[in-house]
Amino acid sequence: MSTAVVRLQEIARDFFDGKQQRRVLQPITLDLFTQEMALIAGPSGSGKTTLLTIIGLILKPSSGKIFIGEREVSRDSENVKATLRLKKFGFVFQQADLIPGLNVMENILIAAAVQGQRVPSAVKKRAKDILGQFGLQAYAEARPQQLSMGQKQRVALVRALINDPVLLLCDEPTSALDVESSNIVLDSLKKLSADERRGVLMVTHDPRVFPYADRLIKLENGSVVFDSRRDKERGSDEENS
Repeated sequence: MSTAVVRLQEIARDFFDGKQQRRVLQPITLDLFTQEMALIAGPSGSGKTTLLTIIGLILKPSSGKIFIGEREVSRDSENVKATLRLKKFGFVFQQADLIPGLNVMENILIAAAVQGQRVPSAVKKRAKDILGQFGLQAYAEARPQQLSMGQKQRVALVRALINDPVLLLCDEPTSALDVESSNIVLDSLKKLSADERRGVLMVTHDPRVFPYADRLIKLENGSVVFDSRRDKERGSDEENS
């Protein structure tokens, strides 16, 4: 059974452009669940990436509350939020952003060593196991420049999973990929979203992604104008009333 891993209560965001304050996210209330691949879609400037970075505790909301499980984290210090990001979230972006001077395994393990501690052998074994699941075990010693775009993005997925996050946050992860590579990445994300301990949230313009989604959230002008899960739940409530 899916459970809510992140909850937003009336989250809003304002930006100051040097002359006036502008609201880019209207108050949004949203729950994100395990065993769910959710998409955030909408036109450019609708607030998709702003919302994603707020959920990932990168950007601070101007108002509202964020909960991870039952704990409110909105008012935590930046150091606490950094620790929560490391433990609770995995990030995958449009570009894999692998470090050219490191091999594949080193690029993956760097996500587990950012606190300056030695990487435990159990984490190294986990990295090898996940590489195997993604069909990349033969590339552990390869440099990023020796990989295709699709392989780089799969390495980025492994890196995002190394700390066993409860939510994968993906910003346009397939837009730079060809059809075959895109399908491989999307198949991988779909399998990951079936995990009872994990959810996947993706910002996308890519129409190839939509058939894979369990849930579609549409933004316009900083507001949620459609949420397939919310509308489905409302329909069930009306049928039962």
